[in-house]
Amino acid sequence: MDFKGLFTSMRSSLPPRLPSRPPWFDLPDALNSLEKRRKSERLSDFEFESLRHWADEGYIVLRDLIPLEDTDGMLRDLDHVWTATDPIESLVIEDVKFHPEDRPGLPHNTLVTLNMETRERLKRQYHWRIHGFYRFSEPTRRIFDNPSLSRWASLILGRQADPFYTINFTYGSTQGLHQDTAVFYVWPQNYLVGAWLACEDVHPDSGPLVYYAGSHKERLFPRFHNYPETNLKNCDPSLIGVYDEFLQEIAKRYERKTFIAKRGEVFLWHGMLIHGGDAIRNLDLTRKSYVCHYIPRECEKSGEAKGPFNW
Repeated sequence: MDFKGLFTSMRSSLPPRLPSRPPWFDLPDALNSLEKRRKSERLSDFEFESLRHWADEGYIVLRDLIPLEDTDGMLRDLDHVWTATDPIESLVIEDVKFHPEDRPGLPHNTLVTLNMETRERLKRQYHWRIHGFYRFSEPTRRIFDNPSLSRWASLILGRQADPFYTINFTYGSTQGLHQDTAVFYVWPQNYLVGAWLACEDVHPDSGPLVYYAGSHKERLFPRFHNYPETNLKNCDPSLIGVYDEFLQEIAKRYERKTFIAKRGEVFLWHGMLIHGGDAIRNLDLTRKSYVCHYIPRECEKSGEAKGPFNW
């Protein structure tokens, strides 16, 4: 059966059964398994080599998956957030504070009460982001529902994967080193694909994505012994610093790489790949990007997580 047929059958299989073992790429016979898939799913040479690179290095880079008009439309809608006169209900601009004593996160219905000069100041002062923007923007919804992205995530995981948890960034995240598995509730572990879309050419001084190829093969932080019940979001707060030190030590074993992306490129990564945001050396530079995570719906266990939560 070709992959198109497999993809269709996965989508129509309701309800899907929970996988009985880890994803193929985390198993000792991953490359043998991939050889079998090459024949049974009639993988193209490019698909085969991409999946082998995923198993070996923990990431792949793809091009020309997202229509540029959708990317441009998404950016226009993001700009409109700051100039709109009517409030967009339930939209929150993260990491922005109007008063110093405020908690980070500016509701849009507060933003529209401010004059344009103040809005422009806040827009430039903070390295803001928006979660779930596909709920408010049709071009962003088209990217969220893009069949090529879903197809590649499903091809990687070997089963239907759905989009979850999007973030739009305008500036570099400057996020410390982390693994997405440690902040998601996914079981079996690592049925997770991260997708990072460059919405503009990325400058080396804008805080580009950094990653450690091959680090996805390392073990999860051992203090998360009952994962996915406990991860970085709801562990004892005293463990957060221990986790960071653990990850820094692991990262020393691998080469640090920087992804200087071109507009339209998509970086797909394994849930255990160590990555983060580089320092922003020029504060006038943007690094416009869109992030989405793909998880088989039956493997997404956040609804079963129990607090208290660290964020």
